[in-house]
Order: sequence, then structure tokens, then C-alpha cells
Amino acid sequence: MILAAAVALSTVAATGAATAGPVEAAAPGTIVHLEALSAADLIPGADKGFRIVYRTTGQNGEPELSGGNIYLPAGTPPAGGWRVVSWGHSTSGMTLGCTPNLDGGLADTWDETPQLSTYLAQGYAVEATDYIGLGAPGFYEYLAGRADGHAVLDIVRAGAAVDPTLSESFVLAGHSIGGHSVLDGASQAAGYAPELDLHGTVSYAPTSNVEDLIDTLARPDLPELSILQGFETRVVMILAGLDHARPELGITDYLTPVGRQLLDAATTGPGCLAGLDAAAVGKSLGSLFSRPLSDPAISAALRDYLAVPTTGYQRPVLLLQGVSDTLQPIPTTLLLQQELQQAGVDSRLRVYPSATHFTVLKQADSDTRSFVSEVLPSRG
Repeated sequence: MILAAAVALSTVAATGAATAGPVEAAAPGTIVHLEALSAADLIPGADKGFRIVYRTTGQNGEPELSGGNIYLPAGTPPAGGWRVVSWGHSTSGMTLGCTPNLDGGLADTWDETPQLSTYLAQGYAVEATDYIGLGAPGFYEYLAGRADGHAVLDIVRAGAAVDPTLSESFVLAGHSIGGHSVLDGASQAAGYAPELDLHGTVSYAPTSNVEDLIDTLARPDLPELSILQGFETRVVMILAGLDHARPELGITDYLTPVGRQLLDAATTGPGCLAGLDAAAVGKSLGSLFSRPLSDPAISAALRDYLAVPTTGYQRPVLLLQGVSDTLQPIPTTLLLQQELQQAGVDSRLRVYPSATHFTVLKQADSDTRSFVSEVLPSRG
């Protein structure tokens, strides 16, 4: 599914916010732009769908905009409306238009469309956010936990206003940074969106405990070594987002000219994630830093910005992790599971020995189906 570029441009025009300027305050979930998707733009399993821009709340509590797509399955909706899966996508880039909903379903190098179609086939509507700044004007703060959590919740609010057959009973589900987003959303739901009816959260290979790695490895004397696949790119995107959210920290003062060039490529360069990955080829993590990123204030800000919360969950959580994952290695998820359980969260972990960061989506299908049907049957 590839939406025409004109759709994205018309979305920008419809918001009235193509140029800089604060988004005026309005209730989160309020719809700014709505259009029905054509048959050519529907994903397999969708009977109809919508492209929306809706109001949400940024990392620091400021009013923002997010885009997203909503897909409805075929058939007669159950009493109370179609139950919803609110989907958080994985890494796709940092600039306007770099979102699976506008770019053929691709997040990172993986087409997430089959996963959304699987939920549709099970009788759920799917509401897939773009996050702030990727499908509507704004700045995308990569892995900003509160902002991304708000986006996956506010699209449920928006969906209920789009079509009367959409329920406010929902499950959160997401992959990689989307797994991070839905965990943030779940921890905030009771306080931020108490009128919504969250039943559980599915988190595939969630980004977690990255702040500890950055604390340890963000230094100019780091020898060249392969730590994580694509780690340099992710660190640059995190720092770009943190610099935007917390400009007083002076993040760029810690970067070399190489680091500043990559940060600029992340926030303004063409090619979305692929373009940034290409720009990072041959550049080690140590080459990005002129001095260690060891200021206690920055360490605290990193944790506030992207650490997965361990409190606030009122519904079950399912973590799904591949042992062969080289993007988000299994120790980070094992640690997350331990932290959640120590905090008293009903968190369940399923591990797949041969699954990679991407194939875990398919390999976890049986466990996901069982969990979702347990916490929120598609038909009551």
C-alpha cells in the first residue's frame, strides 16, 4: 500500500500548520483531517479505511499533531463495535512522510502490513499511528516515551469519532520502538485516557534499557566493535530527539563534526532510515563524540526521555522476544521482564530461539492470538 505523495501534501495543507508555529490547544484525539482510503490504499483484509490527522500531546505536555491510518475488517461489527488493536510501528526515519502508512508498509527493512492484516483477519479493527511529526507537521522525537504513548492512545480516541462501528475497547500492540511506545501508552493510560477501555498490551522485541548502553558507550575513546546492528544510527536519532525535547542540555556540544553531520542527516536528510543508514556507513560510535556523554544531568534526561516505565500498568502485558535478535538483543528484554515483575506488573514473556528482530512477528503469532483473545475477544 503506497499512498500518493499528494495525499501527504494535502494532509499538511489541511492541518493549516505546514509552517512553524504552535499547534493550538484542543482535546487530544480531536480530528483535524479525515479522508476515506481508496480501495487501492487498503491493506489486505481491510474492508474500508481512513487517513486521519488528530491532536495529541507531546513529550513535555505541549499540544501536537499525529497522523495515522484506520482499517476496518469486513463483516458485521459485534455489539459495542469493532474491538481495536492500536498499532505502534518500528523505526522508519525522522522526517515528514517517513512512516509505513505513507511508505508502502515498510518500517526499517520490514513490511509490517501482514501483521496488521493478521489482526484484521481475527476480527479486530486496526488503528495505526504515525507518531508526532512523521505523518503530520511537527518534529519527531525518536523514542520519546510519553509522546509516543500519547499517540497510540489518542488514535483510539480519534477512531471512536471517525466511525460509529469502532469501539473504545482496545489492545495496544507494537514492534521494536512501537513495542516501546505501547508500553509507555499502557503505563499512562489510566491517568491520560481514563475513558478508554484498555485490555492488554502486546510488545514485540521492545526497545528497552538503551539508555544504559548509551551511558556506557557514548565516548570518543570507544574502540571499534560491533555492539548492536545499526546502533550508531539509533543513537544519533535518540540524541536528535532528546536535543529537541531538552535543548538546554546542549547535546550537540558533545558531538564531533561527524556526529553533527549525522544528526543533521537524521532530522533533515532525504531517504528516511535508509538514507541515514547510508550516511552512517564507516562511522564508528566513538567517532561521533568529542567527549563522553557522562554528565549526570544528561543521564537523568535520557532515562526520563526513553526508559520504559515499570509502574502504572493496570492490564496484562505480553513481551515477545527472539533469541537471534541482533537489533534488540534478548538480555535487554529479560532485564525488562525482571523489572516489570519486580514492580508487580502482570507481565508475561515468550521467547523464540530462532526468531530475529523481524521474524518474531510471525513466530509469535500463536501466542499473540491466544493472549489477545484472552484479554479482549473480538466478539463478546
